[in-house]
Amino acid sequence: MIRRRVQPFPLLWLTLVWVLLWGNVSWANVLGGLALGFVILMAFPLPRLSVGMTFRPVRFAVLLGHFVVDLVRASVAVAWLAVRPGRPANGVVFDVRLRGRDELLQSVTAEMVALVPGTVVIDLEPASGVMTVHALDVHDLDGARRIHRQILGQEDRMLRALATDVPGPATEERT
Repeated sequence: MIRRRVQPFPLLWLTLVWVLLWGNVSWANVLGGLALGFVILMAFPLPRLSVGMTFRPVRFAVLLGHFVVDLVRASVAVAWLAVRPGRPANGVVFDVRLRGRDELLQSVTAEMVALVPGTVVIDLEPASGVMTVHALDVHDLDGARRIHRQILGQEDRMLRALATDVPGPATEERT
């Protein structure tokens, strides 16, 4: 019964928060945090979550590396759009059909897309896997297809890093 109610990760998390609240690491603070976390988890047990994810460290490192490169590249591009002379930037709204069917992984993909400057996720329909995106500075169909491929590539890397079952190769859907 205690093992079901007191899970190790929440206990460690509560202990860490307790130590951070006190501001210094000491045996008294760590033991006090463990004791308080134990009491809290016994009084208010957390439900067990079954998350359909498999963490692959090397693929996760590739995911983060590409994401950081995308962030830097998009930040420079958006900054240039803000200061360059000439016509204002155009945008386009289009749908991307995600391959993953897990709602959590769809949400992670949408968050990663939304965090990249120049793209905004307008809507995500988990049942159909359709994400509606606004992309900045797209002038033609080829530009929209390029952003579409980048989003599918981001999802592919995320699925390979975290999904239990990785779907087949990405295909271009509606643009």
